[in-house]
Amino acid sequence: MRQQPTEPPDTDGMQFACCINGDGSATAKSWPDVEAWSESHHGLWVHLNKDAPRVRSWLMERSGLSEVTIEALLTHDSRPRAFHGQYGFVTILRGVNTNPGAEEEDMVALRMWSDGKRLITLWDEKLKTPLDIQSRLMDTRNGPKTIAELYERLIARLTERIGLTVETLEGDLDAIEVRLETESSPELRREVSDMRRKLADLRRYIAPQREALGSFLAHPPEWFDDANKQRLRESADRTVNYIEEIDSAREQAIVLKDEISNQLAESANRTLYILALISGIFLPFGFVTGLFGINVGGIPGTNNSSGFFVFCGVLLGLLVAQIVIFKRLKWF
Repeated sequence: MRQQPTEPPDTDGMQFACCINGDGSATAKSWPDVEAWSESHHGLWVHLNKDAPRVRSWLMERSGLSEVTIEALLTHDSRPRAFHGQYGFVTILRGVNTNPGAEEEDMVALRMWSDGKRLITLWDEKLKTPLDIQSRLMDTRNGPKTIAELYERLIARLTERIGLTVETLEGDLDAIEVRLETESSPELRREVSDMRRKLADLRRYIAPQREALGSFLAHPPEWFDDANKQRLRESADRTVNYIEEIDSAREQAIVLKDEISNQLAESANRTLYILALISGIFLPFGFVTGLFGINVGGIPGTNNSSGFFVFCGVLLGLLVAQIVIFKRLKWF
């Protein structure tokens, strides 16, 4: 089993920084290295907390990015989109939320800017995707060799994690469908309703991502080569497939919910039917016993010692007659 990447400590808003060595490895850097970096060095990747004061100060004063680009990277609006800035390319995408206590369908944003020489990624809630790629660079030394490849790999990894979440939700729906063969309860209906909500939330976040990747492919940055474009197109196609799978799962959830409702209604109708039969059987008994129980003279059998047993026999005959009639009417 592949070891989970260790989360680096947050230093003044910088979770990590590294220079891409070009052979699948990277060299860790600190804030002074980032501030002293120049284009003559290896490609630089900086992963930052966008809400940290030092990060905001560096972006505005020393990053060299335009004001429009900085505003797009720092805004709270995390709607997926991709566009050319004055000095580089900006992509804002969402990934599944794997933070403790969070729902995976409550996706969080990853903001990326690059000019082909530097890559700046920003987060307001932590994501596992950058750590996965950083671990490949620093630990296994089997990571991206260029900034363009790194840019594409981040998008691909975000998409892969979305696929895992979709697959998990589909598996949960299939498990509910199997349970439906042996049980039917309001609890199952609540589970299906919760699943439909999760699928709807996930689709609401992913659908704009499809448009963002389409915009990226329509106008890619000049430093993206054909191989990177092809791999990115595969990520875009997978995103479309995930949306189709989510739509299919939502339809399956609707069918399951209807099936559960039908089973519960059928169970309730069966219970009411049995109660109606019991009432139909005992209604004549109640009338006869009520009639013979009135405290007035002239009741047959009052002075006959066998009157009670004769009356019970009459009731038994009445029961047999009712059963025969109900059978002929096919009531049961």
